[in-house]
Amino acid sequence: MTFRKFPGIGWYITSVVVLVIGILIAAQRFPGGFDWPYMVASALASQRYNPDGNVWYAGGFGLATALHWPYINALRENLGTSESTLNRFALLSLRLGLSCGILIGAEGVFVRDLGHWFPRGHEILALCTFIGLYTGLLIFLIQAMFQQKIYALPAALVTLPLVAIGISQLWIYYSQREIGWLNSAWREMGIPVWLSFAFWQWLAIFFLTIGLGSLSLIRKN
Repeated sequence: MTFRKFPGIGWYITSVVVLVIGILIAAQRFPGGFDWPYMVASALASQRYNPDGNVWYAGGFGLATALHWPYINALRENLGTSESTLNRFALLSLRLGLSCGILIGAEGVFVRDLGHWFPRGHEILALCTFIGLYTGLLIFLIQAMFQQKIYALPAALVTLPLVAIGISQLWIYYSQREIGWLNSAWREMGIPVWLSFAFWQWLAIFFLTIGLGSLSLIRKN
């Protein structure tokens, strides 16, 4: 299936453009410059850490996530969602992730510190966003992989950052706990970039976005 034959691809392309523009403007306005490998994505959306640019990333992320909704709806017929319980669960998981992503965007625009009202509120929303989107995406990609081996590549790319995050952060927790939580000071401390949660988080966002786009290429069984 080509992009031209898939009616929802315009929503996907628009959402990616909105997200990229929001990220770039927010990073350009970040005080002192944004250190991509050592600063987490949420710092860009924070009113506390990025007062002049947070609305660009938070608003862009929320809008981009919302624009994915009609794209995901267009996948229903293309992927044969109505014919499989597993596919229906995957679609529900994607919609859960999108809903939480929209809330994250709204939080960044309208709420200075969600943790003040709901402890770990931002982390919970972010975790639900990633789990929802990754679960739904991998279900579709793994099924497609059994039909066409070419889908093993996007499935591997989507999974790699999550595995790397788990291994690197577990290693830090048990062997380097004295260095504290990550920030730009890690660069001066000489800590390698492959141990940075932020580095793998940005890769996860990138490959997740590419993976969602690859769903438009999967043919209905």
